[in-house]
This record gives sequence, structure tokens and C-alpha cells, in this order.
Amino acid sequence: MKNLLLLILLFPILLKSQINVGNDQTICLGDSAMIIATLQQGMTGAPIGSPILITECDPGGPDMLEIQNVSPSDIDVTGWRVIVSSSYTDINMASTTEQVLSGTMVPGEIKSFSDASTATPPTVYWGTNILWNPGSYPSFASWIILLDNNNDVKDVFIGNWLANDITNSAINTSVGVISLAGHWNGDGVNQTGIPTLNSSSRIGNEDNDDASDFTTLSSSANLTNVNLDLPFPSGATWYDLNTNQIIGSGDTIYYSPTQSTYLIGEVIDSLGNIWTDTMYLEVLNPNITSSGISLCNGPLTLNAPTSFTNYSWSNGSSNPSINANNAGDYFVISTTSNGFTCQSDIITLYQSSFPLSLSTDDSVFICQGDVVIIDVPIGYSTYQWNNSNITNSISVNVTGDYFVTVTDVNGCTGYSDTTSIAVWPATITLSSTSTSLCAGPVTIDAGVGPATFEWYNNSAVIPNETGQTIVVSGASAYYALVTYPGGCSATSNILTITPSTGQFFFNINNVGSDSICLPNDPVILDAGVYSSYQWNVNLGGVPSLITNGVSQTLTVTEPGTYFVTVVDANGCQGVSNPAFEAVNAVTTSSINELTPPINQFSTDNFSVTGSNGSIYDWNITPISSGNIVNGQGSNQIEVYWNSSGPFTITVLETTSNGCEGEIIEFSGSIIISSIDEINSSEDYKKIVNILGKEVSNQGNSILFYLYENGRVEKKITLE
Repeated sequence: MKNLLLLILLFPILLKSQINVGNDQTICLGDSAMIIATLQQGMTGAPIGSPILITECDPGGPDMLEIQNVSPSDIDVTGWRVIVSSSYTDINMASTTEQVLSGTMVPGEIKSFSDASTATPPTVYWGTNILWNPGSYPSFASWIILLDNNNDVKDVFIGNWLANDITNSAINTSVGVISLAGHWNGDGVNQTGIPTLNSSSRIGNEDNDDASDFTTLSSSANLTNVNLDLPFPSGATWYDLNTNQIIGSGDTIYYSPTQSTYLIGEVIDSLGNIWTDTMYLEVLNPNITSSGISLCNGPLTLNAPTSFTNYSWSNGSSNPSINANNAGDYFVISTTSNGFTCQSDIITLYQSSFPLSLSTDDSVFICQGDVVIIDVPIGYSTYQWNNSNITNSISVNVTGDYFVTVTDVNGCTGYSDTTSIAVWPATITLSSTSTSLCAGPVTIDAGVGPATFEWYNNSAVIPNETGQTIVVSGASAYYALVTYPGGCSATSNILTITPSTGQFFFNINNVGSDSICLPNDPVILDAGVYSSYQWNVNLGGVPSLITNGVSQTLTVTEPGTYFVTVVDANGCQGVSNPAFEAVNAVTTSSINELTPPINQFSTDNFSVTGSNGSIYDWNITPISSGNIVNGQGSNQIEVYWNSSGPFTITVLETTSNGCEGEIIEFSGSIIISSIDEINSSEDYKKIVNILGKEVSNQGNSILFYLYENGRVEKKITLE
């Protein structure tokens, strides 16, 4: 009863005596059902889609449009309505003048309208000016809407407006707000520069609701367009009740749904009556379910659907479920109680790791700014892409190779194939005869081969400049928008041309990163092609010339800020800006003393912040000060101190790829131990301070002990 109620809501006139779609059917998932609509004698199906279509739009002078009955039947158009746009730049502006139709249009009949006040029948004067003209988007764009007597949109024509504008349209008309969305696919027809006395004319014999329905032809008001094949095909229109979507047209269709559903066949007679019939299409799913496809952790249980009564597995079993112990292919043939048989898809089990297919081809080319979505099936426990993403789907707009590793609920691992994404064109780099006007006008070259070009000066289009090169005589910022034959477009880098007075600026190119990896991986800087060069370096805030830095490239082996002054072929002077900052690839932290104070005949710990894979070479000077008893090679050492006095500890970090850091130092003093004093058997004559005055033993002061044998010892006792 619920299904019948829904049918009434969808199809208000249910006249079922004129069409029969046959008995209910049952199919296996993946198979197609052939469904035939039988029309009663004397019943003729309406055309697929609207019987009346917009067939011509002339945006020239005068503006003209026509509609035509493309069906094999007479169509009553009383109350139908034609609405047109009334703005060159606002898609939501409609003309207040509308054409309301009356009477019957016989097959092939045309009605045409013009904004020429001198229009003669059968062309009808629109009554006012129609605001259309040939021109580039967003100017002079046009649209036409055809409504039936219920104010439902039957057809639209759109010129030049882009898909995003169409999607967001909300047009105020005499019968309410109308959106073009859902009635047109993609961008509008390109009417830029359409010649005078030419129209966008409908061709073919079907309505695709997009620009492919039209081509540019000589205007032919009240005449059927060349290559317009009338009448359009007729027959039933078919609907899937689950989705409320049209699934096909014609007296016979083949349909393969993924679930059981009701199907409706519909025809419309010449009086506008809707005739329908309904059938139920049952879809049986025979496919196998399993917790995985890898035997890495033991056997798997394969289950057939329980809606069947008999089962025949590829391994000979007749049970609804089987335990699979061996890798290979499995399938099951299942039979219902009334003898209907379906075979499952093959499921392949693997002994250990299993393969995984990506949703994209092996190689994909995209335009700059486009995005490719790469995904694998959901349902795995973990996902790990080579770009560090951890979801089942990634969005990609960068050239590179992409693959994923997954783990299923059993802990088994799957590996995908690889998709290579290439962004085309990769980059567009402008070249020029100079970047300064010091020697006169400059020629700028986009250098990219066959394409169309649009040049810009500070974001403003440069009129009439559509070639690969331009000659400029004004100081400004220039770039090009380049469109290729395949439709890809890209914007070049911005090239700044400086005035004739003053120096020009340019960027330094570098081979490798801005990090220096010594001893085997320096950074190579490239200034580009000029007549002369002078490289400079700023170390510690003091810039200085590099004596041998007079060529195009410079090999950098120590950190610092580098820049270069040049003279180009025209004698213009330039300087790199910004300067290039070279840093050491290894940045070892300072040394930390972990167990102060530092006492003779005791151990102490020193460390630096550790980096994964790095090796640390520690040294103590003087050598007699102490011994490294633990941790050499790691980021933390333990030292036993042998003697008293000053010492220095150094450490040199070497990364896993062989890069060496700077030597880090730590200096300190070892406090003398009382044990050392007790072990001394010498007697001293006296104690003096740093002024040579004899004093008694004092704390926290530098004192000199003079012994009987002439030895002098400097001591400080901390209290």
C-alpha cells in the first residue's frame, strides 16, 4: 500500500490501460533485466524528453529565438511560456516581457520571436529589446527558459554562462523563482564572436541538456535546422522508484539495479495525459562474504547468503559456509526454493599479502589546479599512503607516484599498485631579453609552443596581445595565461621589469636544498645567464666579496647569506633579491652537564639532543683529564675524571646520510679531591696570594703553595 501511495505522489494521473510493462521479474545481482513496454492500439508514445524544444538562439542584431515541436504528435501548448534573460552580466535578471503560448503545435511546427519591431509573421515581435550580444564571458551572456502550462521547466538554452553560475542561479520571474540548475549540464554554449546572421542552432535527434546539442549555423527562423533529425525518438520513459531517477527511454530497456525495486513505465499522449504501469524487479545477491582474503593468520570462513536453499561450492561443499585453508579461487552456485539459480562472483584468497587496486589508472594527466581523488575500498583496519595520509581516499594535485598499504581485521597486509600523476603543464617560466628598461623595450617570451596566450600587466589584460611574446616599454609586473589545445590552462610566473634607472632584481636558483651536508654534499647556486657576475657572502653580519665568485654558479660549502650582482647583455645592472640563506643540514644542540658538580675521582654525564640514526664522536682534552667509560657514539656519555683542573669536551654529529655538523664544545673545571691532598706527602714552606703576600689557607681564593723542593702549586678551595 505504501508503494501505491508513493506512485500517486509521483504520478498524479495514473491511467494504466494504455501501457503494459509485463510481469514481475527476478534476476541475479550483476545481470540485466529486459523490460518491454507494450502500448495499446492507437496509443503513440510522446518523445523522449520535452516534445517542444528551443531550437535556435541568435544573439546578433536583431536577437531571435525559435521553439519547435520535435515530437511525432500534436502538442497543446496553451499556457506554455517563454522567458529570456535581460542582463549582459547578471544571470538572475529576467525580462519582464514574456511570451505565453496558446493553441496546438503540429509535428515540426516552429514558433519564432525577434526583438526587431519590423518582424513579420510567422515571426512574432518580442515587444521590447532582448539584451543579448555576442561577446566574452561574463559580458553579453544569454539564456532562454521554456515552461509548460504547469510552469515546469521543459527546456533551457544557455549561452556563455559557466557551470558554477548556472548551479547557483535563482531567477525571479512572473511565476516565481526558477533555477537553471538540473536543466543544463556543464558550461553554456560558447557564443563569443558568433558572426552576424548566425545562430546557435540545435542539431541531432536527442536532447542532452548541454552545449553538445547546438552548433553555429546561418540563422534560419521558421525553417528546420540543418542536421536536426525530426521527429525525436518516442516511447516510454522509465523510472526506478527507489531512486526516483529516470533510468532509460524507449519501448525496450535493459536494466541492472543493485537492489530490488519497483520500475515504472510512462507514456504521455498528445493531450498531456500520463499513462503508467509498474512492475517489481527482484535482485538476488549470491556473493560470498568473508572477514578477509589473506590466510596469513589461518583459515577463513566463507559465507553464502542464507536466502537460498541449496548450495554448490567450487570445492565440492554443499553447505552455506565453508572453511578455506588454501589459497586460490572460490565461488558458489546458489538455488532458491523455486529453482532460480545464481552464481557468485569469484573470491580469490592469498597465502600472505594480498594485492589492492586503486580507483585510478596507472597514469593520469591533469591540468594545473585540477584534483585527482585516489581511493581504495573502505573496511580495512589501517591505511598508510606513501604521502603519509591514513584514510582510504586521498586528493592529489601534485606530480608524483602514489600507492597505499592496508591492514585488514586479521592483521594481514595488502599492497596497492601505483598511480603516476602528472600535472601538465608543470610550470611556465617567462624569459626576457632583460629585466630592466635601461637599454630600451624588453621582449618577454612564454616559450611553450602551440597554445593561446592572454598577457597581463599588473592583473589587467593587455589588449590585442595574444602571441607567445610581447614587447614592453613600461616598468611593471607581467605574466601570461596560457591555454593548450587539450583545454589545460596555466598561469606563468610573474616577471618584474624595472625602470631604466636603478638595478633590476632576480632570484637565485639552487641545485639541492638550502641545507649544506658536509663533507660530500654542498649547495650549488645558479644566477642565470648574464654577462658578468660577482658573488658575495654575509658571514656574521659582515658582507664580503668572494674572490673566485665571478661565474654563473657558486659552490657553497659553509653556512651564510649569499647574493650576487650581475650585468646583463644590455649593460643593465642587477642584484639577486632575496639573498640565499645556506644553513648546515645538521644542527646539534649544546652539550648539557647532567650531574654537576664535576669532582675529581668521580663520574659525570653529558648529553646533546639525539637525532634518529646519528652517530656522535666525543673527545676530552686534555686526555689525562678523564676517560669516556660509556656511551661513545650515542648522544649521551659517562665520564670518569682522573685529575683536577680545566677541561674541554667536544662532540661531532654525523647523520645517517653522512652529513657532519659543527663541532660543539663544553668547557669546565674539575674540582680537586681531598684524596689527592691526603696522598701528597710534600711539605710546603708557605702560602701566598696572587700579590705575593704570605697568607694562611683561605677559601674561595686563588692561592699558591711553595714547597720545600721548589715546586709551586696553584689551588682554590671552594666553600
